[in-house]
Amino acid sequence: MKKILLMSILFCSAINVLAQDEEKTINPTDKGHFIVDGSVYFSTNHSKSRESGFESKNKSFGFGISPKAAYFVIDRLAVGLETSFNYTENESTNSDNNKYTSNSKSVFVGPFFRYYLSNGLFGQASFGFGTSKSNSDGFKSSTDVFRYKLGLGYAIFLNQHTSIEPLISYQHNKNSSNESTFESTNNGFIFGVGFTIYL
Repeated sequence: MKKILLMSILFCSAINVLAQDEEKTINPTDKGHFIVDGSVYFSTNHSKSRESGFESKNKSFGFGISPKAAYFVIDRLAVGLETSFNYTENESTNSDNNKYTSNSKSVFVGPFFRYYLSNGLFGQASFGFGTSKSNSDGFKSSTDVFRYKLGLGYAIFLNQHTSIEPLISYQHNKNSSNESTFESTNNGFIFGVGFTIYL
């Protein structure tokens, strides 16, 4: 009887240890988990614009916020939806070397993809569509925008469910308007940091 009782205790203890080990191996980037992310970022861009045969050079500095949510469709790969709200200050120089300043507000929405490596590094790609409203010396205009971004980041896990994630991205924007022949492209780098919750 004592042997049966002792074996039962040892068996239950072994099951408990194995269960604890299994819990420890659960990774927040495993398939079936969700992430909710809020990022703040700063950007710098250089671009060229063409309208009615005239060209101008532009440079800008901006900042924005980018909330997003995603689902891990397989281990380490999350697919989700990103929205972005941006404010940008611009300076343009035309072919006569005259300078003009303006500011713009824009909003984007589109899918994004993020893949994590085991060491915390991750790659991210996204594209989106949106609108941009500009104000230049009292003259207001609106354009349609297509954008894509490619980035590299690092997840600093505070615990199993939260992380801080610095990120650097290359961004390409294409602005166009149905009301005129205006078209421009913007290329530049974005530096940001996100706070991510894993569910």
